[in-house]
Amino acid sequence: MRSATSGSRMSVSETRARVCSFLLDFARDEWAQMGVFVATGRRDTWAQDPEALLLFSLEIGRDDARFFDELLDWLRANGDIVSGRRLVALARHDPALPIVGAAVEWAARHGSPLRLGSGLAGPPSEPVSLFRNAGVPGRSDQIFLSHGLLKPPTSPSGKSEAPNLELPINLAFRLRRHFGVSARAEIVRFLLTTGVPNATALAISAAAASTKRNVSEALASLSAAGDVERSWVGNEARYGIDHERWAAFLGLDPDHIPGHRDWPQLLHALTEIRRWFARPDLDELSDYQRASEARRLLERLKPGLGHAGVPISDAGVGAGYWSTFVANVEAVLARIE
Repeated sequence: MRSATSGSRMSVSETRARVCSFLLDFARDEWAQMGVFVATGRRDTWAQDPEALLLFSLEIGRDDARFFDELLDWLRANGDIVSGRRLVALARHDPALPIVGAAVEWAARHGSPLRLGSGLAGPPSEPVSLFRNAGVPGRSDQIFLSHGLLKPPTSPSGKSEAPNLELPINLAFRLRRHFGVSARAEIVRFLLTTGVPNATALAISAAAASTKRNVSEALASLSAAGDVERSWVGNEARYGIDHERWAAFLGLDPDHIPGHRDWPQLLHALTEIRRWFARPDLDELSDYQRASEARRLLERLKPGLGHAGVPISDAGVGAGYWSTFVANVEAVLARIE
């Protein structure tokens, strides 16, 4: 990780190269621990959010065709432990939705049970290239083409494995094996990893990417079974979990329960930063215009990043804001270091 001081002097091209390389390496390293056929020496101690990471990685994977295809193969082999409902909830208003739809349909064509359902946005009017910095393929995969994406045909590699449920990063999958792909699994993951003793149903719903009604019904069931502790603050129910009991049930060391990140907020922000650097006009802007556009980007992302524990600085005037922007981006990257 560069220091903030050295990072603040980075040009737009240097910052773009660093962000692109960092995020692609991160995506590869995360999925390598989850069963994708990619080499890594990294072992994270946090619990990952599979759908938030998938949405992020299908966008970031546009920089690496081989990784993208191995991710498709993983989805083919492990679609039974992925939530289509959460994917739709996280991706409904995201520009990557056609990519998600194409990836899930491709996986389904090759045996995955995962489905997204109906009522999603249609493809763009004119097909666009899926991979950045790649020409138009000689032949196009018909599934991706039906979603408005130009991509060479892909056959399953057959190299993907099921996630190793003993690894901290795969806690979500382990809980889904116990509870099914359901709100219950997301509730337990949130309460167990955050350590919050008095979470509201609304906060849990946001983390679960599910409706408050579904989460409230699941919380009532878990509470009635004694699996979740409920208390009251005025007329509002609050929820917590017995960490030692759950650690014993899952065979975990109570002092080494997988850590928490607000992955939907954090990965969404990183995706938007990567897209911003992909703007074709970025190098043509004046220093003042570029700094102004950078400020506008982070003002839009600031609430979500604050929720994810990344404070954003507004220091700097005019073109001088660029150094603050780079330092802010470094702070976001540090959150997944």
